[in-house]
Amino acid sequence: MRRTLLILLALTLCVPVGYAKRKRDKAGKVTDYVYTDKQYGFSLALNKEWKYSIRGNKDNFRIVLTQKNYEIPPDYMDAPDYTQIPKLVVWVDTTSYSASAFVDSLVSEKYKSDQKSDIFKEFDILNDASAASGTYRENLIPKGKKTFSLADDKAIRWTGSVAYMKEVALSASSASGKRVRGAFGGTIVGVKHGDVIVLFHMICEWVYHPQIEAEVMKMINSMTWVEPGESKTE
Repeated sequence: MRRTLLILLALTLCVPVGYAKRKRDKAGKVTDYVYTDKQYGFSLALNKEWKYSIRGNKDNFRIVLTQKNYEIPPDYMDAPDYTQIPKLVVWVDTTSYSASAFVDSLVSEKYKSDQKSDIFKEFDILNDASAASGTYRENLIPKGKKTFSLADDKAIRWTGSVAYMKEVALSASSASGKRVRGAFGGTIVGVKHGDVIVLFHMICEWVYHPQIEAEVMKMINSMTWVEPGESKTE
């Protein structure tokens, strides 16, 4: 009896280890810094100066990138962690809307949907930060909306900015701090291929937005459509 209990205990302890060794079903893979999405059939040439994290295959957010060596605004030199790290998020789903109408629905205060709620989780330029975080945002200001061709499909590029005020602590032990005023800059690109819509969202400090957007648009413009499961580099 004791021997049987010991065997059962050993098997129980081994189960989590077995699950841990299972590979996560990821949205795609990166080969030679080219991301290929295995479900939706597109690829992107990534910038080597950006870190990437591939999400799960059941997630509408497919891949998230952050810039490795980003610039720090002068007001944050004493507290660099308060800087908005440049981030690019890729979200994919299906829709009956055009890319332009879909992007318009995101910035509309009246339109609501389950897709929009999901998108707002990580499209930070559209989200209101709470006062509890020490960041106070003003209203979102659209800066422009343009159409262009992306992977032989019609695409839309929207840009906007949000002025903010942050309470910045000068040190972990200091009870005092300073107020910093600045702005976030955001870019949203949408492209529709058949019934599949791909959205790109980038956010950074507005003062660095032009050069960061140029880097991001180079990655976005590298987009090509391939057969799902096919690697562009193979």
